[in-house]
Order: sequence, then C-alpha cells, then structure tokens
Amino acid sequence: MSPEPYKVTLRDVAVEDFEVLDTSVQKQALKQFEKLKRSPQLGKELGHKMGVDLTGYRVLRFYKGKYRIVYRILEEQKEVEIWGIGAREAGKIYRMVGERLEKHSGC
Repeated sequence: MSPEPYKVTLRDVAVEDFEVLDTSVQKQALKQFEKLKRSPQLGKELGHKMGVDLTGYRVLRFYKGKYRIVYRILEEQKEVEIWGIGAREAGKIYRMVGERLEKHSGC
C-alpha cells in the first residue's frame, strides 16, 4: 500500500498567481500539484535566494523550466502549502514570495 498522499493547498495569493497563468501553463501546474501530493520533497530546497531568506521553502520548476512553484511542507498536517507560482524572470518569484512572507509574519 502506498503512503497517504499530502494535501496541496494554495495560499490566497498563490490562487491569484494561478488564475493569471495561461491555460496551458495552468494544466502543467496542476500536474505538478499531483506530483507534490505523492512526493513533496521533489522540489529543491531554497535557503537564501536572490537576497531573500526562503529557508524552509522549496521550489519546483515546470513548463520547460520557465515557471516556478514556491512552497513549504507542513509535515505534521501532511500538507504542501504553495506560496507562489510564477515565471522565472530574474528571480522575481523569490522576491514576491519573500514580500508575502514578510506581510504574513506582520499579521
């Protein structure tokens, strides 16, 4: 029997990211979500990226390496929490997630 899959959830901001993607990119993103349910460690650990501290977060590249999904694994809840989806564009996705995390911690 295979292990119980993780639940994949998108933060509100990541839902907005997803909605603005081209339909073909959305389809690929959905495939990545399915992969993350079974193998949440699939993405590469981030640490410090482009001057942003994303320690504890991972990135999964998709759509020919042009897009990124930034997420963290919540082991106790068996959940993959997605914080950002976007084009690679000179590290913009990492800065965007960093800003979101700062806003969130200030709540």
